[in-house]
Amino acid sequence: MLPLIDIVVIIVYLIGMLVIGYVSGKDNETQEDYLLAGRSMPWLPISLSITATMISANALIGGPGWAYTSGMKPFMVNITVPLAVFFAVYVTAPVIYHLRVTSIYEYMEFRLGGFTRNLTVAQFFINSLIQVSSMVFIPSLILQTITGWSIVVIVPIIVLISIIYTLLGGIKAVIWTDTVQTLVVISAVILSIYIPLKYLNLSFFDTLDIAKAAGKFNTLDFTFDLNTENTFYAAIFGGTIMWSRYFCFDQAQIQRILTAKSIKGVKRSLTSSAILMNVMYYFMLLIGLFLWVFYDGKPFENSNQVMINFIIDKVPVGITGLIIAGTFAAAMSSVDSLLNSMTTVFIKDIYEKYFYKEKDEVSLKTTMTISSILGIIIIFIVIFAFGNTVKSVLDIVGKYISYFTGPACAAFILAMFTKKANDKGVASGFVLGFISSYFLINQLKTFWLWNSAIGCLITFILGYGFSFIFKNDKTLEEISNYTAMGMRKYLIKNNDLQEDGASIVPFKLDKYGIIILGFFLLQFVILALLS
Repeated sequence: MLPLIDIVVIIVYLIGMLVIGYVSGKDNETQEDYLLAGRSMPWLPISLSITATMISANALIGGPGWAYTSGMKPFMVNITVPLAVFFAVYVTAPVIYHLRVTSIYEYMEFRLGGFTRNLTVAQFFINSLIQVSSMVFIPSLILQTITGWSIVVIVPIIVLISIIYTLLGGIKAVIWTDTVQTLVVISAVILSIYIPLKYLNLSFFDTLDIAKAAGKFNTLDFTFDLNTENTFYAAIFGGTIMWSRYFCFDQAQIQRILTAKSIKGVKRSLTSSAILMNVMYYFMLLIGLFLWVFYDGKPFENSNQVMINFIIDKVPVGITGLIIAGTFAAAMSSVDSLLNSMTTVFIKDIYEKYFYKEKDEVSLKTTMTISSILGIIIIFIVIFAFGNTVKSVLDIVGKYISYFTGPACAAFILAMFTKKANDKGVASGFVLGFISSYFLINQLKTFWLWNSAIGCLITFILGYGFSFIFKNDKTLEEISNYTAMGMRKYLIKNNDLQEDGASIVPFKLDKYGIIILGFFLLQFVILALLS
C-alpha cells in the first residue's frame, strides 16, 4: 500500500487536471471552440501538447525497459521524427492550414473522394484505439503491482478521469493539461536518473562509461537486414514513413496545429516539439541504462517491470507519488489528445456526413456523448488486448500499427503530390496494398519498423496504377487546387506569401525547416561520438 504522502501527491495532481479542464473550457460555446479552441492558441502550449501526446507512459516505463535489454538502439525508432516534422513544416502543414479544415480526412474527400476518405478514417480509428489503449495499460500495470487491484477495476478509473476533464474543456483543456503534464513528466525523468545515481554512488559520466564499456551505446547499426531490430536503414526508410504519417497526416497531431493563431505559431510549435520530443525520449531510454548498471544487468521476466520494480523498491516516499503522477501525466496526456481527436473525426467524417441532417453544427452535448462512448470502448480494448503482454509495450504497439501506417501514408502522398491519383484508384490501391503488404511482411518476418516502408511502396504503386484504370470524377483544376504544388502556384500567383511574418507557401525553406534539419543531422553526430 502506498504511503499517505504519495497518495496525496497523486490525488492533488488528478484534482489539478480536473480544475484546469474546467477553467480552460468554461467559455466554450461552439463546436469550433470545443474542437479547435477557436483557432486562438499560443504556440508554446501547442508545442508541449504535441510533445505530451508523443511521449506517453509507454515511453516513460516501456522505454527504460526496452533500453535495459537492447541498449540505446531503440532510439533509432524515433531518430527520423525531426525529418518527418520537417516535411510537415516544409510542405503539408501550410497546405492543411490554408484549407481551414477541422479534420485532416476532409482534405481527402476534397482532393480524391469519399472512398479514400472513409478508408483513411478507418485506419485512424484502428491506430488510435491501439495507441490510446496501450497508454492506459502502463499506469494500470503500476497500480496493479502496487495495490493488488485488478486491471478490471483500475482501467475504468483512469479512463473516466481522462474523459471528465476532456469533456469539461475540449481541446483547450487537452492542450493546457498537456502543458502541465509535460512538465511533470520532465520532473519524473530527472528524478528517475538522479535516484539510481544516488544509490550507486557514481557520477553521471562514470555510469555512462560502464554502460558504454558493455556496448550499450552501440546505436548505429548499418546492417541491411530486414529482420534485425532498429537498424539505420530500417529507421531511415521505415521510420520516416511511419512518422510522416503521424506528423503530416494524422488527426491527433494535425488538430493541435489547427488551433494555432497563425502559420508562424504552427511552425514554431512543430519545430520546438521535434527537438523536445527526441531529447526527452533519449533521456527516457538513458534511464534504462542507469537501471541496467544499478541492477547489474539481472534479467526481468517482463521488460515493463524494470522501471516499475525500481519505483516500488527504491524510490523514496513522496518521490514515488511524483513519479507515479508523472506516469499518469504521460498516459493521460495521450489519452485526452487521442480521445478528442477521435471525437472530432467521428463527428466531422462520420456523424455529420452520414447521420446528422440539421444545417447547424452538432451540439456540445452530442459531442460530449460521443467522447464518453469512445472512452468506454477504450476500457474494453485495454483489458482484452494488453493484459498479458510480457514484451515492451513500445515494441508491441509499434508492430500493431505498422501494418496500417504505410498504406495510409501512401494514400496521402498520392493525393497531395500527384495529379493522376483518383478516388477509386487510390482506394483500390489502399485495400490491396494493405492485404498484399501484410502477407509479404509476415512471409519475410521483417522487423516492424520496415513494415511502413513496404506498405507505403506497394500501396503507392498500386494506387497510382489503378488511377489509370478508373475514371476521375474531378476536373484538373479541382485537383490542382488541392495538391501541394498547385497550392504553391496559386498562392504565389495571388501574392499571398506570408502570415504574421512566416511563409505560408508549400516548398518554401525557411529558418524553421533549417533548424529541424540541423537537429536531425546533429543526432547522428552525437550517436556516432557516443558509440
